[in-house]
Amino acid sequence: MVNVLAGIIGALLGLSGALLGAWIKSRGEQRRWLRDQKLAGAAEMVSAGTNIYELRSGSREWVEGHEPVELREWQTQLQRGRAVIHLLCTQETSDRATAFVRLCWRAGSPGEEHYDQTIAALRSFTDSLRKELGSD
Repeated sequence: MVNVLAGIIGALLGLSGALLGAWIKSRGEQRRWLRDQKLAGAAEMVSAGTNIYELRSGSREWVEGHEPVELREWQTQLQRGRAVIHLLCTQETSDRATAFVRLCWRAGSPGEEHYDQTIAALRSFTDSLRKELGSD
């Protein structure tokens, strides 16, 4: 009887250990997936935002070298990246992303002040994202 009870307890402990290990592994995979999604969304948003900023404030040669189709692609890319940020990131990071995007769209002519504001907004966003991801 004691041997049977010891066997059952051993089996239950083994099963609970396996379940705990599976749970820990799935949590780690979920965190990595979430981190990867945030990074991909941010990279997409920053890339498109930078292109839009350059187009709207760049020189005539830069503007003439790009088609309206590219602008629509960048808009789509920008909105996709923003959606990921707004869905998965904290309110602080989302707000900073929005500030960066707005400055990209408000670019009109080359100007040092607007450029500095845009770079500051980009740095603020990336700092917030790094803090959120634990990579600061």
